[in-house]
Amino acid sequence: MRLPKPDKEIPVEVQREKLREQMVSERINLYLDLKKILGEEKGIEVFKKLYDEGMKRIRKNFPGGKLPIGELMKRELVSFPVLGFELHIDHEVENGEDVYYEHLTKCPFLNMAKKMGISELPCDFICNYDVEVATRDKRGRWEIISRMGDGKKECQFRIREWKE
Repeated sequence: MRLPKPDKEIPVEVQREKLREQMVSERINLYLDLKKILGEEKGIEVFKKLYDEGMKRIRKNFPGGKLPIGELMKRELVSFPVLGFELHIDHEVENGEDVYYEHLTKCPFLNMAKKMGISELPCDFICNYDVEVATRDKRGRWEIISRMGDGKKECQFRIREWKE
């Protein structure tokens, strides 16, 4: 006997929010599970390797494997809200150099960490590693100015093109 479908469908907005939460919690749980199973040091090392592999797949779609910072910022304005971020980006010229200030006022990873009741800040294992990777791969000079995880009203990043 086939069970009947529910009388009422789940609204699309509710479905989308559930998918967002699942995706965000999976990244956090992966980090925590790797550390639990492999130990602190090895777990973090594997998490970073998996992150790097994911970035390699994404970058295959960029011309030459790299985007100018201005173009990357435009893409983040489109892609980040899909993940549940709220943000705006300011473009300024300082000493003749293009500088972008990215302001995040809602972070789905921080919100999920609080909801999950974990003590670790996703700022430490997601955002800090984003900055580390950008610097290591010479994709830009990224600086963390403020983090909501530290009690600030927003996460702010200062981002410039890479220069030797």
